[in-house]
Amino acid sequence: MPDIPQNDPIVRELEGAVAGRYQLERELGRGGMGAVFLARDLRLDRLVAIKVLPPELAVRPELRERFLRETRTAASFSHPNIVPVYEVQETPTLLYFVMAYVEGESLTQRVRRQGPLTVNDAVRLLQEMAWALSYAHGRGVVHRDVKPDNILLERATGRALVTDFGIARSMVASGLTQIGETVGTPHFMSPEQAAGDKVDGRSDLYSLGVVGYFAVTARLPFDAESAQAIMVAHVSQPAVPVERHRPDLPVPLAMVINRCLAKDPAQRFPTGEAIVEALDAIRAQRVEVPPAIRLWTVRADQWFRSGIILVLLMPQIVARFTGNVDQLIFTSLFTVAVLSLWAQIPLGLRELARQGFGFADLRNGIEIVDDERLAVLEATRADPSFARRRRNRLIGIALGIIGSLIVVRLAFNSRIQVGENSYQMRIGWVLALFLAVCVGMACFVFGAAILAGSGRMDRRLHRLWTGRVGALLWRIGVRRLRDTVTSPGMPTRHGPLTLLETIDGESRRRLGKARVTLERLEGEVERLQRREQELNSAATEAKVSSASLPGSHSERQQALLADLDQARQQVTTRRLAILTALENVRLALVRVKSRLGSVADVEREIGEAASLLAADSPGG
Repeated sequence: MPDIPQNDPIVRELEGAVAGRYQLERELGRGGMGAVFLARDLRLDRLVAIKVLPPELAVRPELRERFLRETRTAASFSHPNIVPVYEVQETPTLLYFVMAYVEGESLTQRVRRQGPLTVNDAVRLLQEMAWALSYAHGRGVVHRDVKPDNILLERATGRALVTDFGIARSMVASGLTQIGETVGTPHFMSPEQAAGDKVDGRSDLYSLGVVGYFAVTARLPFDAESAQAIMVAHVSQPAVPVERHRPDLPVPLAMVINRCLAKDPAQRFPTGEAIVEALDAIRAQRVEVPPAIRLWTVRADQWFRSGIILVLLMPQIVARFTGNVDQLIFTSLFTVAVLSLWAQIPLGLRELARQGFGFADLRNGIEIVDDERLAVLEATRADPSFARRRRNRLIGIALGIIGSLIVVRLAFNSRIQVGENSYQMRIGWVLALFLAVCVGMACFVFGAAILAGSGRMDRRLHRLWTGRVGALLWRIGVRRLRDTVTSPGMPTRHGPLTLLETIDGESRRRLGKARVTLERLEGEVERLQRREQELNSAATEAKVSSASLPGSHSERQQALLADLDQARQQVTTRRLAILTALENVRLALVRVKSRLGSVADVEREIGEAASLLAADSPGG
């Protein structure tokens, strides 16, 4: 971080203005929107950030008044995703405000450091920003400069906070947006803002769409050599759909970003709350992998790979022994070691079964883990610089291996033969040989890790655990285990009721009438399944009969088919909702049994499931 520039007149004036109240520690950044300094609040002994606005704002009374009014309005905000403003102050030639210091980095820094965000991180970012903007819009404040530089990511929690409310309007009115220092801002302007038209909260939502585009692809929807050309593109050119650059994005997330980028404000989301609701669909579809299954997946991969390595090393090591007895002993040792490692796999499955999991849980969990890893890899590849960085690393590794081989060759050539099978080597060459071998091995390991980074090996290995081999291992692991909840490959439909009887008595007593609720839910699932079959049969009969009906009779039959189809969809939707609720209850019970969750979590899930019984029942 840069130190405080003591010869800067603004710094000298600021130090005089805050003397006795704040102590400047270092400069955090500087740009067209002013300079930011880290300071310590001497009264409360806390770190704060002080932002000093450009002198051009302070010397113009109309801009000064507007800035003070809008920033003081922003200072009244109290929202977890808006950086709090503690106070706004002025001197004859200076405007500055004191805000909370966020320990972390901006969104721009995050994307530049590690590439595009994962799907989960992107969803969280957009939801938190939409909440913050909606809060401000409800109080009559439009940000007007939503961009990654104004979004801070807290290091400890990952929370996103938006800053710099009230500055953009003053900057626009002063004409400072034409100055070269603010060249980055036009990339995030809405069409109406770029055209100089009146803006409202939907302008911020357009900018949020650009931020989301940048967050998941590490690129911008519009770019050009000049700010004017960029603004023209925002006004006149459609953005390339975000899924073209990031095919792994869930449809709801891609839809949200693309809709925010609509040229017509009326076609965008009307409010930030609407964005939050649209993104809730992604979180609702997301299934949590129980920690026990996630841990077994990692360990099983390690056990299997370690065994493979021993199998590959065994012939090389055993061959060095000439005696048959020695070879037999070491072969036996390696065999026992490999079998001991691989035996951990079914033993781990047995422990999963003891905790109440079934083979279907394992299979679903592994599939979700693979999807998560694939999403991370796709996000990394979406970074435009990924291919270049990967190529440069491989070139460096190849050069390291070649250089190591050359040094090894030269070291062996430098040997001096002193006997029939003995050689001498200078100490310098010995050290060079040692370093060359170390560097060569390190480069080999790093290169193998990069080449294996596609995740294909993991996915192929996981096909063993989710296929016939996995089912066989499960049967071996749970053999003679009486309290398994489900058999291999069978759905865990009746898991909640079975698990309810296996938890401790105190927890069962606290759950009270849970059994009655669960029985009603499972009975409702069976009723809906029968009703779904009846509607399917009725629709099939109606389709057959409609083929022979003429004119108006055929039209009425088509209307009947549409009604049947709608009723069937309602029944299916309700049945799946109840099944999802039952699965959530079952997982909550599993966590209680394995001492990873609480009875309160089960009560909450049962309450949400019971609310489905109170809803109108379709197809009844």
